[in-house]
Amino acid sequence: MSFTMKIKLAYLLFFLCLCTGCNTTQGKFKKVEKPNILILFLDDLDPNFGCYGNPLVTTPNIDKLASEGMLFTKAYAAATVCSPSHTTLFTGCYASTIGAPNHRSNYINKLPEGYHILTQLMRNAGYFDVNFKSNGNRMYNKLYGATAKTDLNFDRGKPENNLESGKEVFNHLQIIDPTNIATYFKGGEWGKKEKNQPFFAYANIETGKKHGFIPGRAWAKENNIDIDSTQINIPPYYAGTDEVRSVLTASMDAVSHVDFEVGKFLKALENEGLDKNTLVILASDHGATLPRHKQQLWSTGLKIPMIIRWPNHIKSNSINKELASIIDIAPTCLAAAKAPIPETMEGLNLIDLSTKEREFLFATKDGMGGVFDVSRSVISKKHQFIYHYYPEIPFTANGYAKRTLSFKSMVKLQKEDKLSPLQDIYFASNKTDAIELYNLEKDIDQVHNLAKNSAYQNLVDRYKNVLVKWQKQTGDTIVDARKLLGVTKIPIGTMVDDVLGVK
Repeated sequence: MSFTMKIKLAYLLFFLCLCTGCNTTQGKFKKVEKPNILILFLDDLDPNFGCYGNPLVTTPNIDKLASEGMLFTKAYAAATVCSPSHTTLFTGCYASTIGAPNHRSNYINKLPEGYHILTQLMRNAGYFDVNFKSNGNRMYNKLYGATAKTDLNFDRGKPENNLESGKEVFNHLQIIDPTNIATYFKGGEWGKKEKNQPFFAYANIETGKKHGFIPGRAWAKENNIDIDSTQINIPPYYAGTDEVRSVLTASMDAVSHVDFEVGKFLKALENEGLDKNTLVILASDHGATLPRHKQQLWSTGLKIPMIIRWPNHIKSNSINKELASIIDIAPTCLAAAKAPIPETMEGLNLIDLSTKEREFLFATKDGMGGVFDVSRSVISKKHQFIYHYYPEIPFTANGYAKRTLSFKSMVKLQKEDKLSPLQDIYFASNKTDAIELYNLEKDIDQVHNLAKNSAYQNLVDRYKNVLVKWQKQTGDTIVDARKLLGVTKIPIGTMVDDVLGVK
């Protein structure tokens, strides 16, 4: 080989090394460093932390997380209850798009062709995937540490790690001791992680749910941070009864308790030297376990906290005022992992500031506790539009709503005709209005339904068209239950199985 040819070959090899990122001194390919990813998914919580403007709660850990990253002021759930919301998290799609919007249902055995579950995609990207579960009994799991709950509406399978979840979708389950955070990110399953392999970890924390209210109140008192119930501001859609005030106070003390549990994971990351290269995403699946919140499409049921921290990638103390959704979490994780995002995913990459601003978000409400219902919502920065396909079905049609999401004192007042018109809406025997439209900037408590005002008819029609267009694009077909059942009004308590013809 001539000297000239050798020179050309040397240059060629040099440029190949530049293109492929190989290490010429060691003769090995240099791996592109990927961040660890930790999702802290909080069940049943409003954006009710100090960093979101609540001065009564004690949330130093979550507030610090927000100060070190990006806080989203317009983040929403894509569904009103646990399983369809968790389904949107792990697929990056609306639950209706994949045909799985009904709560804890198994009407589809697997995802439609072309759709993917996040855990598998992260494994494909080289990640060690791990779910967390606290030791101890079931109630202990719900109140401290993490529950291992995934709660997907497809291929649910036999309940494995959590009675509310069904089939496990993580390859690894880390059993943690909430009294010893040294068990969080080392020992146990972590021994199976390859050296330098990035992890994709998920912790579902249920401390703020209804079963955590009373223990949360007790915990707050033990730590001298309990809230004075006289300081609670009762929203206009609630009556000012002793029961209402007591429950709202306990719910906020439970929020402080949640912060304590979140702090354990953040401190454990720091102790293991993992915090600097870990993308942390904190969010809730929907609103609080309170009437007019959980299970409902009002903003109280959909607006959630969302905070993202990624050192050296996301500027600290950032405030994001764009529309964000739970469906965005999956593509955001994949983007951070430098993994391809399936075209079927409907969410956006939240850490890409060049991402086109979206004009609308959508949310679904379907059957819960097996009881049939269908409503949809369109959300913009300024307005929320809600369409109830079966207004004859009351908001409290299912047993869980009657039992857990109702104030007994307000039910009594409703029977005595002593509630205000706004307070009566939730407890009435049917939905007062089939169509609702609210100005989210001027009417935070959603008191004034603009759809009743003829002056807003053009705006109502616009949102109707937006909804119909989205439904056609995503295949969200609303079943004609009245025709199928041969009735003019759907009877209260009609089961989803009866409408769908499932035996």
